Amino acid sequence: MNIIKILVYLMVISLASAHSIAYAENNAEVKAAIEQTVTKLEEAVAALDKGADPKAIADIVIAAKQAQKSIATSDPKVSIKKSQGSNKLGQARTALNDGDVKKGGDLVKEALADYKEVKEKYNATH
Repeated sequence: MNIIKILVYLMVISLASAHSIAYAENNAEVKAAIEQTVTKLEEAVAALDKGADPKAIADIVIAAKQAQKSIATSDPKVSIKKSQGSNKLGQARTALNDGDVKKGGDLVKEALADYKEVKEKYNATH
């Protein structure tokens, strides 16, 4: 009977430790995705300030939009802000592809502010 209790105890411990390891890996991946998104958006803003080609800026925005896809959280405040930023990235890409640099630039800057807020809120809770 004691052997069964010991085996059950060991199984519970191993499951708990596996969960915490998976959580830590996921947490690190999300933080990396947030950081990559912010970095790409800062790169896009710098390109806008230098007067770069709108298509080149749109390519950077696409890379930021791809990076943000790995941001997953159960915190509704973070999820909502991420969704708002993602919508702005899509609108910015469309505006830039249409040649509207002013509108596209404004949306990129707004998205950058949104993702900086995502980073702040996520880091505060993780």
